[in-house]
Amino acid sequence: MTNQGNQGKKTWMVSLISLVLILGIFAVSALFLVNIGVQVYKNIVTANNDNFELRTSLSYIATKVRQADGAGLVELRDVDGIRVLVLGEENEDGAFETYLYFRDGYLYEHFMEKGGYFEPGYGMETFEVASFLMERTKEGQLYFRAENRAGDWQELYLTLRTDTM
Repeated sequence: MTNQGNQGKKTWMVSLISLVLILGIFAVSALFLVNIGVQVYKNIVTANNDNFELRTSLSYIATKVRQADGAGLVELRDVDGIRVLVLGEENEDGAFETYLYFRDGYLYEHFMEKGGYFEPGYGMETFEVASFLMERTKEGQLYFRAENRAGDWQELYLTLRTDTM
């Protein structure tokens, strides 16, 4: 009976070790899959945020230009080597200008009195984009091109109602 008892203990130990081994492989596999899922989720969120910044930056510019679209109120300037979109505004408090420009990975907005002092870096960071181009086309349209960190880009053409640029 001793031989049969030892045989039963060995079978029980082999079964226990096999079960622990299977559970260990399952746990490691589950952690590996969760880690892959987290990385995929992070990449999706980053891509969505980059695309949001890209689309929203152009939509923001379009809205600002349409709001300021008046005779002589929309202008592209070069200030200290930086292309600036200048949007004029006049109200009961006086004449003001909004400077929209790209610098160091951000689209900035700077609101000030007309003729006020402007220095690159002034204003509020509005959107994070890798590059932002502002030009006037041969046809007279305003052309904007934004690119995000992933290398995706979108462009926008605007025709002013009061074209005096």
